[in-house]
Amino acid sequence: MGEPSGDTGVYVWNMWVFRHEVLQHQFPLQTNAVLSLSPRVDLTLHNYTLFMNLLAFPLIGPLGLVAAFNVVYVAMMALTAWCTARLAYALCGRGWESWLAGVAFAFSPVLMARSTAHFSLVAAAPLAVLVLILVRGEGKGRIRDSIALGATLAWAAFCDIYYAVYGALIIGAYVIAAAITISRGEAAAWTAFVHRATRGLSVIAATFVGVVAVQGGLIHVAGIRISMRSLYTPVLVLTVLVVTYLLTVWRPTIAWRHRFTWSHARMAGALVATAALLLSPVLIAYGQRMLSGQMAPHEIYWRTSPPGVDLLAFVMPNPTSPWFGAPFKAWIEARRADGFAELTGSMSLVVLAVLAFAWFRAGWRPTRRRWLWFPVVFATMALGPFVHIAGINTYIPGPWAVLRYVPIVGLARSPSRLVVLVALFVAVLFALALTAIGQRWPARRRVVLSVLTVLLLLELSPVPRQIYSGDVAAAYHTIAADPRADARVLSLPFGVRDGTSSLGRFNPLTQYQQTVHGKRLVGGYLSRVTREQKQSLLRHPVPDALVALSEPGSPGLTDEQRQRAYDGRDRFLDATHLAWVVTDDALTSPELRAF
Repeated sequence: MGEPSGDTGVYVWNMWVFRHEVLQHQFPLQTNAVLSLSPRVDLTLHNYTLFMNLLAFPLIGPLGLVAAFNVVYVAMMALTAWCTARLAYALCGRGWESWLAGVAFAFSPVLMARSTAHFSLVAAAPLAVLVLILVRGEGKGRIRDSIALGATLAWAAFCDIYYAVYGALIIGAYVIAAAITISRGEAAAWTAFVHRATRGLSVIAATFVGVVAVQGGLIHVAGIRISMRSLYTPVLVLTVLVVTYLLTVWRPTIAWRHRFTWSHARMAGALVATAALLLSPVLIAYGQRMLSGQMAPHEIYWRTSPPGVDLLAFVMPNPTSPWFGAPFKAWIEARRADGFAELTGSMSLVVLAVLAFAWFRAGWRPTRRRWLWFPVVFATMALGPFVHIAGINTYIPGPWAVLRYVPIVGLARSPSRLVVLVALFVAVLFALALTAIGQRWPARRRVVLSVLTVLLLLELSPVPRQIYSGDVAAAYHTIAADPRADARVLSLPFGVRDGTSSLGRFNPLTQYQQTVHGKRLVGGYLSRVTREQKQSLLRHPVPDALVALSEPGSPGLTDEQRQRAYDGRDRFLDATHLAWVVTDDALTSPELRAF
């Protein structure tokens, strides 16, 4: 997996704190193990991996926490491969081809790279099961299929909240694909005018964009001074014009295949009711947060957003390979510190080669075009709000530029993770392409599949893989021996951290170490921390000063901050029952240590 000092350590902590709260006869969706100056912290918006926590619960006692974590990790990879193989078998009816599709997805560069930091994303089995239920239930109108979809959607949410959103996208895309047909319509009189107008305006806009790109943001036209700081707005205008032009050329016509009836409403109701019932503990806690106004801040801006996958990353050789992946991994990491885990989008080159061969040499075409459209649509979404090619921002807006404002969909803040859906549907296409090749040359099927099996395993093999030690310093065993149940630990540097921001400088390793000593922490790291929780902490003079001194490049304390902290230290010590202070010598400044 990854280092305990990164997100992996927090995923291990998830399993520990879930078991800890249950054994303390507490509701496991809340805890006071972190941020212990505030009331019990709600974990409904934390990436809590409830499903994996439940799997690990009976294993932690006999195996130990780290071994249980590793067992669950391997089990989730195997389950993802098996569920994908079952989906492929439902579509192609061939065992060997289906098994290869399962391997192609579960061990894809997309999932293997994310497993180094995002353990929850390895649990992609619910996504394959959702598609399998949709395939088997299409056109049958069975309530039991809707119930199964609702239950699987809840399962996806218990693995990763992103997967609940992706599951909803899969269901929506599949229903739309099954309900409509798109064909080229007849030209109308008004489309000819729009066609000519958009073509002319597109040329003008493209010229303007070219001038701005070459000459800079200051242009003089007929004595008029036009200033433009970036290409975002002009390229947006150009993109809208080009899309409009293409629509007037293609003239798509949408026709509904089915009439909606009360049975469809009943099925939708059964799906929603099942998912809501299973997710009720989470939904109730989430609703209480909304009513109390304690929602995690989630501000979305037009130009600043987590980036998507680079367009060239889709065809990049496997950066997770220990044999040839190092230069490609370095290129991805150069874009962002966490780029390897967030921005890897490689599809297997063996898989892509098989798809190309089947298309051009075997004359293969999927019987249903939806299997081609699904990976294309999700790939455009995974490109993020603006398309990047070879690390260069083209300023061309993608679908995510709009979708990130859509309620529920916007909860999946990082568009690059949508590439998981691309990898799933590419694996489905892989199975279909292999089946077509086998049908075209049946005498060579076994030889072809044998060669492809070897090539695929060689390309995707993550072995040897770097292993990280789960040991902690002896000092934490000393803290664990402290018999005081209310003793708390303060780690320096100090802070509060979430998935998008940080106060001070909190190290996630601190929570991994907590799984050994078991004492409450004054600071903490959760996927989402509300603004109110942060403000509540900073109202205490001592934590406010500790946060200020822990910030990288801190200018130090003002005289007022220092005096308030000294005046409030006794109240702070009484409130926290502080028993232990642990300093990271490499990161704790002399001024913070002196304070």
